[in-house]
Amino acid sequence: MKKLLVVMFACGLAACMAEDDTVEVDQAVMDDETAKELALEIEVSKGMAIEPASAACGRSGPNRENRRVNDAASPNAANQRSGSSTGCTAHGVLQPSDDAIYYCYTLAGDFTWTYLQSVRTGVRGWVRDDLLRLNSNGSRGSIEWCGF
Repeated sequence: MKKLLVVMFACGLAACMAEDDTVEVDQAVMDDETAKELALEIEVSKGMAIEPASAACGRSGPNRENRRVNDAASPNAANQRSGSSTGCTAHGVLQPSDDAIYYCYTLAGDFTWTYLQSVRTGVRGWVRDDLLRLNSNGSRGSIEWCGF
């Protein structure tokens, strides 16, 4: 069960919610990809909606998850970029046999990207989630939002 702190600035989600109300997302009913989308839709702060943003080239992500994933890239090697865009420089390549430490994810266009560190090389960078191995729950990439 994930708990998302929501500070609503207007009526929504079927009813008005008081400041600091909590929304519980039952993982048995909702897969992680849907939970990610819901979190992005309802996450608000100080009465203003937060628009998920991509990581600009050169921006790192915070270590919110710290989860090791074996053989992280799938099925092929994946570029580790300086930001969550194919226009950002690739500082490393995550091989299919490389383990990685997942830090967090963000949204860029129609794709989610995970900020991770290769255990083999120590390189940190952004990898598009569709290039990563499936998690045991059927999602790909980090399950913790970077917060931007």
